[in-house]
Amino acid sequence: MKTKIFLFVSVIIFSLVSAHQLKSQTWTPLTSGTTASLTGVSAPSSTVCYASGVSGTILKTINGGTSWTPQTSGTSQSFYSIVFTDLNKGYAVGDNGTAVKTINGGTTWTPMTTGVGASVGFRCVYFFDDTTGYITGGPTGAPGVILKTTNAGNTWTSLTTSGASTASIYSIYFTSATNGYANDYNGNIIKTINGGASWTSFSSGSSNTLNGTIYFTSATTGFVSGMNGVLLKTSNSGLSWSTLSSGTTTDDLLGMNFYDANNGYIVGGDVGANTGKMLVTTDGGTTWSPVTLNSGTPRLYRIDFVDQNTGYVVGLNGAILKYTACPELTIGISKNDSPTNNNSYNFFLVYPNPFNTSTIINLSNHHFEGEASIELFDISGKLMRKNANINKDKFMLERNMLTSGFYIFKIYDSKRIVGGGKVLIQ
Repeated sequence: MKTKIFLFVSVIIFSLVSAHQLKSQTWTPLTSGTTASLTGVSAPSSTVCYASGVSGTILKTINGGTSWTPQTSGTSQSFYSIVFTDLNKGYAVGDNGTAVKTINGGTTWTPMTTGVGASVGFRCVYFFDDTTGYITGGPTGAPGVILKTTNAGNTWTSLTTSGASTASIYSIYFTSATNGYANDYNGNIIKTINGGASWTSFSSGSSNTLNGTIYFTSATTGFVSGMNGVLLKTSNSGLSWSTLSSGTTTDDLLGMNFYDANNGYIVGGDVGANTGKMLVTTDGGTTWSPVTLNSGTPRLYRIDFVDQNTGYVVGLNGAILKYTACPELTIGISKNDSPTNNNSYNFFLVYPNPFNTSTIINLSNHHFEGEASIELFDISGKLMRKNANINKDKFMLERNMLTSGFYIFKIYDSKRIVGGGKVLIQ
């Protein structure tokens, strides 16, 4: 009976690992060439990315972040949000009603006529598709402002939020052409089901300021973040919201992005200490774990993923981080793999998995030619443990001081990676 259970669990784990093709993930600090605080980021491709910030700063890279070139935005006003709908067409918004557009990859930026005055500070620009977009913000002490375009920013129309929003709107997200959500500084979450023609307020259940990002991974499942570590989730299209544990009460959680329905990140930081914070989820936002950042990482503002392999984060003092999922560290089995192929990866069976105190990794499906060793990484890619000259038939992985969560292991034959897998410590 135990053998049958072992095989059943192994098949499930094999399917999960093969489907996700686990990768070693790293966040690398880049040299931006500026000390200006960066508060917006948009990456239309893995090599092209734009960052915006204070004093009219707009930066562009065309080589995956190796170098960044300042662009002439035509303003000294601070930007808070930037978005590109393709490699050439982009929008940036900020203080005092500032809104600019480019149609040539940032070679030139042109002011847009939005119909609002300098008393309105813009906080977010968002496009649902190539032509339909929204700008949000608001004046101090008044209901939030939402503008809409249906012609790629040529003209903008003001939408009515009175009675729903009571303060500046910091973020907006649409799950369809008609259904959209936004969050304001006073903790209100508002929803439209008619493309923004009217908005209804829903209780967030939180007294904290929602000055972060609202993001949906499906038509029903969404998240919103804010001040003092507040993180909320809805599973019923915004009708009700529940509080999730972010593990912090001192950090503002400002930027959020998922590269698929299960894997996402939140960035922010401590305002007083100017220290960065990053959280990661691999289970669709049910649980969030801290990502270890380099010492001295300042407060972070926004994050944008191109795909599962590439992402960018920006923050204070010109900080830019790049996410890379290294293909050479992929763990999984392809249909052409075999244990005798030096370029293949083996899937090593683990039982029990999940586990609490210890588990056994079965290594018998690989014929080792040299010394067997194992490396264990947390979900952010940090090396947590390394054991050399281990038993070539099976290895007992003990929890010891490891915290609960997902871990990735890699098995080596001498210095060659021959496989690995994923374990969950409860």
